[in-house]
This record gives sequence, C-alpha cells and structure tokens, in this order.
Amino acid sequence: MIETLVIFIVALAVLMKSSHLVLRSSIKIAEYLGIAELVVGYVFIAFFTSLPDFTVSTISASVGHGGIALGDVFGSTIANVCLVLGIAALLSGIYIKREQTLESAEILLIISIVPLLMLYKGVIGRNEGILLLLIFIAYLVFIAKMKFSLNLKDGVSRREWVKNVGQFISGIVLLLISAKFVVASTIDLAAFLNLSDAFIGMTAIAFGTTLPELAIDFIAIRYGHLALAVGDILGSSVINLTLVLGSAAVISPLKDGVLFTPAIAFLVGTIMFLQYNLIKHEGISRRAGLVFVIAYIAFIISEMIVGLGG
Repeated sequence: MIETLVIFIVALAVLMKSSHLVLRSSIKIAEYLGIAELVVGYVFIAFFTSLPDFTVSTISASVGHGGIALGDVFGSTIANVCLVLGIAALLSGIYIKREQTLESAEILLIISIVPLLMLYKGVIGRNEGILLLLIFIAYLVFIAKMKFSLNLKDGVSRREWVKNVGQFISGIVLLLISAKFVVASTIDLAAFLNLSDAFIGMTAIAFGTTLPELAIDFIAIRYGHLALAVGDILGSSVINLTLVLGSAAVISPLKDGVLFTPAIAFLVGTIMFLQYNLIKHEGISRRAGLVFVIAYIAFIISEMIVGLGG
C-alpha cells in the first residue's frame, strides 16, 4: 500500500513536471514562429496542458478502466472552469473584451451538453468517440479563422531550436511513461481502498492533472497575460471534452457513464454561469471567482461523500 502510494505521488509529480517541460518548449517554439498570444493560449498551451489528461485517459481506456478516463475528463474540466478560473479571478479579476472569449464560451457550453446526451444510454462508444473527434476538428477550424500571424522570428540560433525541440520530445516521453505509472498505481489504490475508478479519476487524478493549468495561468495573470490564461482554460476544457474523451472512447467504449450524469450537469451549470458573467460584466469579478471556488469545494465534498459512502 505504502509503496503504491509513493509510486502514485512520484509518477504524478513527474507527470506535472514533464507537462511543464513540454509547455515551456512549445511556448518557445510558438514564439519563434511568431504566433499570437491568444492563439497560443487557445491551441498550444491548451493542448499541452491537456496532455496529462490525454495520456491518462487513453491509457486507462486501453487497459479496460474507462471509469478513470471519464472521471479524469469530467473532473479536470470542472477543475479548469471552477478552480483554475475561480482562483485566477480571485487574484485580480479577469476583464477582457467580450468578443475575445464569448464565442469560445458558447462553444464550450454546447460541447459540454454533447456528452450529457451521449450518456443517456450509459455508454460512450466508438461511434460517439468519432463524433467527438469530428467536433474537435470543427473547433480547430474555428480557431484557424481567428486573426493571427505566422512569421518566423529573426535571430533565433539553431542551438535554441534544437534545445527546445529536444526538451519537447523528452517531455513527451516522460509524460507517457509517468502516465502509465499513475494509471497503474491508481488502479491498485482504488482496489485496496475499495473505491471506484470514477471517484479516484474525478478527484485525485483530475486535481493532479489540473495543477499545470493552475500554475501556468497564475503566472500568466500575474504578468498581465489575461487573454492567454482564459484562452488556456477554455481551450483546454474543449480539448478534454472532445479530443481526450473521443480518443478514449475510440480505443475502448466507456461504460457506466450514468454515474457521471450529475457531474456533467454540474459542469453545464458552471459554464452557463461563466457565460452569464462574460455577457453581463465582460469578465469574471473577484466575487464570481469566489463563487466558482466554493462551487468546486462543494462538488469535491459531495463526490467524497458518495465515493467513500459507496
């Protein structure tokens, strides 16, 4: 038990560290290519901060533990919207132009309803997974229509390119290896404590894989990069619900989905609250941020009561 717990903690730490390595190198590469900050947030940072979720969920699905995959996807998305966005708003309030984020928030709301409809029969199968992947492609088309430039930055040495590409590749390798250990140790811990895969995935793993977003967005807001932070949160949430969930479902049908209906309903409600704030106030106030954080704490407590009680 103690050995398994140590493996879980160490693997989760490596998972987060390697995601940071991938993130830093990808930001540098995007900078060298001259890609705009908002797009970096929506696509590059969002994609790479979703890598821990992608690796954990796909590996979990491949070994027949779809509950971990579903729990991680929905738990991480709820943590993104409530915890990360809430803490970010508590720091300084988030106020950016409505047109920069409103469309993305609307897309996220629509996308969050899709899994809720899919889980009506309790299973997200391969056909549903393919549909989610097609929705992800449509999202990429939406992002591609945003105004951004692609101009190679002058004065970047070959050494810098090699360094960052090397860090990117090594980070990916570490990410994949650590994710396997996270999944394996989680399965052992869940069996030992008589807890469901869903509970562990939605709480412990989801919180751990959300830490990169929390750290990155804290730094981004601290230095005034609000668009980048919000782009990361919204983009990562969309990627979790489409690319990550869809890929896991294509690998292996995700069963017992009915257990997650309350969580998805909660997620839809929080996104509606987010959209209301973006429309009404063109941002998220400290008070709204506090509401998000309290809502997340209440959600975790309710999951603990259900998980430990069952």
